[in-house]
Amino acid sequence: MSSGEAQRLAAPERGADLDDLAFIRDRRVGHLATADAGGKPSVVPVVYALVVLDGDPAIAIAIDEKPKGDARALRRVRNILERPEVALVVDDYHEDWRSLAWVLVRGAASLIEPGSPGHAEALTALRLKYPQYGVMRLEASPVILIRNVSTTSWTGSDTGGEKPAERFGREELAALVRGRRSVRAFDTQPVPRPIVEEAIAAAGWAPSPHGRQPWRFVVVESPERRNALADAMAETWRAQLRLDGQGRQIVEARLEKSRDRLQRAPFLIIPCLYLAGLDVYPDPDRQRAEETMAIQSLGAAVQNLLLSLYAAGVDGGWMCAPLFCPDVVQAVLGLDTALKPHALIALGYAASDPVRRPRLPLDELIVDWQ
Repeated sequence: MSSGEAQRLAAPERGADLDDLAFIRDRRVGHLATADAGGKPSVVPVVYALVVLDGDPAIAIAIDEKPKGDARALRRVRNILERPEVALVVDDYHEDWRSLAWVLVRGAASLIEPGSPGHAEALTALRLKYPQYGVMRLEASPVILIRNVSTTSWTGSDTGGEKPAERFGREELAALVRGRRSVRAFDTQPVPRPIVEEAIAAAGWAPSPHGRQPWRFVVVESPERRNALADAMAETWRAQLRLDGQGRQIVEARLEKSRDRLQRAPFLIIPCLYLAGLDVYPDPDRQRAEETMAIQSLGAAVQNLLLSLYAAGVDGGWMCAPLFCPDVVQAVLGLDTALKPHALIALGYAASDPVRRPRLPLDELIVDWQ
């Protein structure tokens, strides 16, 4: 569920607090409590996704491929069929107990069979949140849906700790920013399309001049298109490398590595500068500044995209080749001349862990503090 969907939910009337829903959405694991007809309880850890069905929040839990037989024989499934009332606990633990937090969800669970309303939406939400589900055959398996949800929550701030808005997600964000890496070698494992769509949606939330979002994204998926783009850009790069005085063997080796990256990555994204909606000034200085602001915001959009991909378990490699041959990229992809290619993001699952370059220490990044 996107943040926009969370904002549109009329949750309080149904006992589900919007802050609680946001907390649940951003966590990765919870503990599902069920009971059989006699009241005997059972608790298991589960991964889950928040999904909106008919305007109301629901919790989707997959029943993935089970090596031991029919998934419907699982205790939690049998319990739900006998007694639909369930609870789900999602929590944060921290050694500083002022940072503790938990949300308790109560609701009515049901088993949703393939083809039934809500099944496809549940699978999409689960695959978007957990890329591991992208390669599992889930279409023939039922899913658990918890509806009519109500929430109860507690945080360390209730006893004088930090405010939730100041605490929630800080450690996760720091890990995300530091974890993102630039990958140059991909395997051919497919990437679920919803992950790509969610990353581009995240790019759309970047700051931009006047809020005009002066960028558009071209997604290249077909092998034929990727091969054509790789071949066309290679010709331009070959000529430029020779101008630099590099030997033929070195040039061809570098071109082959670049071509392999573009051919093996399941998707290529071309971020394009799009100036049609920006302000127009009578003097050239302000017009140049307007375009510079747009270029700066394009970089922020790409960073959002890369972080969203990494959060979903997908890596990206930022290439600037289209800057040196924008006309070639436009021609191969049949783009409107108003779309100015500025970068190429190859994305997929890393074939190996890349070597990461060291970062400057903080005392070198801050040159003055007044």
